[in-house]
Amino acid sequence: MNRLNLPYIILQNVKRKPYRTAAIALCVMIATGTLFAATVAMRGIQNSLQVGLERLGADVIVVPRGQQITAQEAFISGQPTTFYMDRQIENQVAAIPGVRRASPQVFVQTLTNAKCCVGEFFLIGFDPRNDFTISPWLTTHLNNRDLKPNEIIVGDRILLEPGDTVMFYGSFFTVAGILEPTGMGIDRTVFVPNEGLRQMIAASHVRAEKALTIAPNQISAVLIKVTPGTNPNEVAEQIEMKLDGVQAITATQMILAVSKQFAGLLNIIVVVIAALWLMAFITIALVFTLIVNERQREIALLRAMGARQRFVFRLIVGEALVLTALGGAIGLLVSAIVLFNFQNLFEDRLHAPFLLPTAPEAIFVILILFGVALASGALASLQPALRISRLEPYEAIRQGE
Repeated sequence: MNRLNLPYIILQNVKRKPYRTAAIALCVMIATGTLFAATVAMRGIQNSLQVGLERLGADVIVVPRGQQITAQEAFISGQPTTFYMDRQIENQVAAIPGVRRASPQVFVQTLTNAKCCVGEFFLIGFDPRNDFTISPWLTTHLNNRDLKPNEIIVGDRILLEPGDTVMFYGSFFTVAGILEPTGMGIDRTVFVPNEGLRQMIAASHVRAEKALTIAPNQISAVLIKVTPGTNPNEVAEQIEMKLDGVQAITATQMILAVSKQFAGLLNIIVVVIAALWLMAFITIALVFTLIVNERQREIALLRAMGARQRFVFRLIVGEALVLTALGGAIGLLVSAIVLFNFQNLFEDRLHAPFLLPTAPEAIFVILILFGVALASGALASLQPALRISRLEPYEAIRQGE
């Protein structure tokens, strides 16, 4: 008799109907897992944009007119691209009021599946003298030493190690350092000092299978840091008004572009999740209504043996909590495993930056969603539990006949 306590009875009831238990747990598992995946994915995109734009350090990016969307894809998702404009644009941009620093970059689309790396990646030439994207990293990690012409800095997704020697277009380079992951295009980028890039371009006509035809006076983009207190949007407007053939993209525009890109997808996800939770809620409520009707005589006998209304109420709700906890835990575990192991696949399929949340953030989301699952189970079983707990033993036995 000592074993006939509330937890023991709940567990016995759960084990007695394995198919019913599996059905309820499966509904909660799908709903909880989907919600976790969607929450982490959207948070991952937000984290990536924040970290990536902070690393990029640019308030405004100037590119040739007509290349705005291509440039955004390059900076956000690392999609390799090439476009060029005259280097004089750098000096003209630097003369615009509100521009504190202007740093040119040269884009080189590397060969697909080069010997050093798998897949496509970005090769960017930068000017160490006025760069503010890589230079802060060099100050922290390489004691602010100057890069040699044949030294490169690579993104986290390039899968190289410091000291590795790689060849681009017939020229050899040594990896001097690896940037921390951002989830943005920087992770797929190889940064080469301009001197080394120009040497590579000149030598490509002799050493490479495919020669590079980038003139010394050509650049691809100018990254701008505005003076403190200056509105980047106003600087971007001045650049487009005063300079012909260019477009100025602000960091805010890039964030809005990604947000707009996923607005429709987010709406669909919200509808699907709401439908899944409604389905799970209705299923739990229906199943526990049937359970209560089926077990009226059993519950009446418990009442006749001295069980109080509170005990019966806790028995029904407790069983619902166990089932939703089981389904929620499995759903969260499976969803977390899939997300953490297939992060790169999701990033490639979404064509968007994606940086997994930190461990504390992920744990916080898990606890919140687990609590939501438990609350859903408790609410769904509330009406059947109240109804059966209020029945008198004789009435319950009579209705159960």
